[in-house]
Amino acid sequence: MRLVPLLALGQIFGWGTTYYMPSVLAPALSRDLGLDPTGIYLGVTIMVAIGGLAAPTAGRLIDTHGAARFMPVAPAAIGLGHLLVAAVPSATTWYVAWVLHGIAMPLGLTLAATTFLTRRGAADARRTIGIMTLLVGFAPSAFWPLTALLEAAFDWRGTLLVYGAIELLVLLPLQIWIGRRWTDREPETSAPDPRAPSTEDAAADAPPPVLTGTTRAIAITAMVIAFTAQGFASWGLPLHVIRLFEDLGLDHGTAVTVAAASGAATIGARTLEVAFGHRLHPLTTTGLAITVLTPMLALLGSPLDPLTSAWIFIVVWSGANGILAVLRMTLPLSLFGANAYGTLVGRMSLPQNLAFSAAPAVFAVVIDRGGPTAALWLAIAASLTALVAAVVLARIARPPEVAAPH
Repeated sequence: MRLVPLLALGQIFGWGTTYYMPSVLAPALSRDLGLDPTGIYLGVTIMVAIGGLAAPTAGRLIDTHGAARFMPVAPAAIGLGHLLVAAVPSATTWYVAWVLHGIAMPLGLTLAATTFLTRRGAADARRTIGIMTLLVGFAPSAFWPLTALLEAAFDWRGTLLVYGAIELLVLLPLQIWIGRRWTDREPETSAPDPRAPSTEDAAADAPPPVLTGTTRAIAITAMVIAFTAQGFASWGLPLHVIRLFEDLGLDHGTAVTVAAASGAATIGARTLEVAFGHRLHPLTTTGLAITVLTPMLALLGSPLDPLTSAWIFIVVWSGANGILAVLRMTLPLSLFGANAYGTLVGRMSLPQNLAFSAAPAVFAVVIDRGGPTAALWLAIAASLTALVAAVVLARIARPPEVAAPH
């Protein structure tokens, strides 16, 4: 178990100093780099898009050579990116840094870390990936105030210098040490558990169904469509949810308060998944989580009191998406096994990351042209698409243990 917190530490710093960093530093960066806020946040879009484009190749390399060999790429690329912008501040270096951050995504952040845990022990990977994802959920809570404190003390350039130094002097050696301490060159076969599993655990840990040829291709396509459509809404709508709540009639302060509960709801739901998720097969949990998305979105347009609707929406919708972020990594393992896991998830990441990177801009355009209600309908359409794909996936890949009786 010592491995999981150490991996999570690298993930928390990696995401906290990149994806969440502009939320605090954007005003100062905009002033000194000569970019408007849209230009600043374009860096995040570049990171996610590059990460998606590099993911298929990264997945193949990880499966062939092991994740441990590539995880040091993340702190090295992120640290160099921060130092580059701090030393030579300009719009050009800003975007070059985000290209480096994008390369770090599949080779050192989520894909590499989850594949590493899978290769270390596939039987326990759902739990360990869930714990790591739960811990990484604290990244914004930790790094938004930390970044604000550092900026107040050292300005934004000093903040990036500090982050660059931590990545290169602390996290890079840590990742190298992890690779030497816990090898993953070949997927390990988990030793039999001497304890007899419960009925619930046996159902949840059912072996992957035998899927070959066209059936396997359809199952993978359905899974990609489900998670891509769901993620498109979950990445695009939250940036505009405050405006959506205000359009429902909430005042600005109340809208911000309700929206801020999203983080707690996400972490709470992931905690429940880690604690009790083993009682359900990941396919069942995925279906349940996707099923609640559309009703929660429709709730915002219902006759129910706007404040009540907003609270129910933010808790249930954020919680469901928080669980689905974990299942995006663990469901492929449950359905297709540990063999070539990195390659499969890498290929899945390409359309997903491209959709995720485009989502905030697409939702912004829809809101500008059609208002928040149009964005709500777009999210409903994406969630319904995810639901249809999840139903197709469930019919094809349902484990024998939970198959309907004949």
